[in-house]
Amino acid sequence: MVPQVIKLCCQGCGADLEVSEEVRFLTCNYCHSKLEVVRDVTSTHTRVLEKLERATDQIVGNLKVIELQNDLERLDREWESTRQSLLIRGQNGGLYKPSILAAVIGGGAPIIGGIVFATFAGRHTMGWFPLIGIVFSCFGFINLATGLSKASAFQNKQAEYERLREQVVRLIERERGV
Repeated sequence: MVPQVIKLCCQGCGADLEVSEEVRFLTCNYCHSKLEVVRDVTSTHTRVLEKLERATDQIVGNLKVIELQNDLERLDREWESTRQSLLIRGQNGGLYKPSILAAVIGGGAPIIGGIVFATFAGRHTMGWFPLIGIVFSCFGFINLATGLSKASAFQNKQAEYERLREQVVRLIERERGV
């Protein structure tokens, strides 16, 4: 059985085309458009594939942007969770960001107070009484070390979050073509 030839019109340039009934894809010899033969119930016509390819590329690009935006939102949620775990609860119940200045003040004051107490107590009394100032100073050193450690951990985690967030934002901008 010999395949039947169909007359079609190129959607790219309007040229008349003659194609075998078996053909599904073709290239117009006049404008070089890539075409698809579409067979409906009532008609047979051509459709330019390049438009579909461009639309598909755009959809793929949009999908990448959406995936990156989801990554950005996940990163923000993870940072907020990490941030909440690193915050310090004050005496009044409020949360605040650990800082080096607060650690130095919170640890330095007991250290200095303990040294001053031990010095004055040692001059005026004998025995174990000056040791109270030394113990007080030790608590100050522990408080200072703990505070500096927490402040450093917070700063490091925040810097890492900001670096990762900037990378994702740059990727989103690149995908959008900004």
